[in-house]
Amino acid sequence: MNLRKKLLVVLASSAALLASVPGAANAGSAAADSLGIDVSNHNGKVDFGKVKADGRDFAFVLATDGESFTSDQFDSQYGGAGKAGVYRAGYHFARPDGSAGKQADRFLKTVGYTNDGKSMPPVLDMEANPNGATCYGLDAAQMKEWIKTFVGRVKEQTGREAIIYTSPGFWQECTGNSEAFKNNPLWIAEWGVDKPSKIGGWPAHTFWQYSDSGKVNGVDGPVDVNRFNGGAAELEKFVKG
Repeated sequence: MNLRKKLLVVLASSAALLASVPGAANAGSAAADSLGIDVSNHNGKVDFGKVKADGRDFAFVLATDGESFTSDQFDSQYGGAGKAGVYRAGYHFARPDGSAGKQADRFLKTVGYTNDGKSMPPVLDMEANPNGATCYGLDAAQMKEWIKTFVGRVKEQTGREAIIYTSPGFWQECTGNSEAFKNNPLWIAEWGVDKPSKIGGWPAHTFWQYSDSGKVNGVDGPVDVNRFNGGAAELEKFVKG
């Protein structure tokens, strides 16, 4: 095979890989990105009609944390987003020092996900332990197995690949920068940068939490703000799966 043909094959293969990742086709075109927020019980009551009018197309809503906590704002926030025409997804704050299966089952029961055309896949929030060891006392192999169990349960019960939320620091330190989850859409948290880092073998992020101090109508005080790596048509396609 001559050099020109080899180059064409490599380019075609790279394009095919990127096309398989939600949002990858728009990588590097942030101006066209759909915008969204993520909220928890700390944000209290949210007026999603105002959020929508302020140009936000999607919202991530905390549902559960660990094996016992459920947000008392989840029903109001998740339901409010849907009624306002804001795409929504419930997320679970992982506590990997507890059972992945129990946490996944309780989370999924709380969210009650259905592919209704307005709900994004459920989200697994993997971040540093706020109360102790960063990696919850697990080594990289144990952490990967924990994540595998959780996202596997999501796939079994919903038919969708769970979105994984994480930061470059946590993923690199606690999973050894694992490339085992490239089929799961990546929601990366990285603030104060022009574009997010590449981690875990993902060719592109699907969502990017770019600040924790946004101001959005309908939310009292600062709120986490996000970009979808694509425009409105790509976001709709992603939601519908």
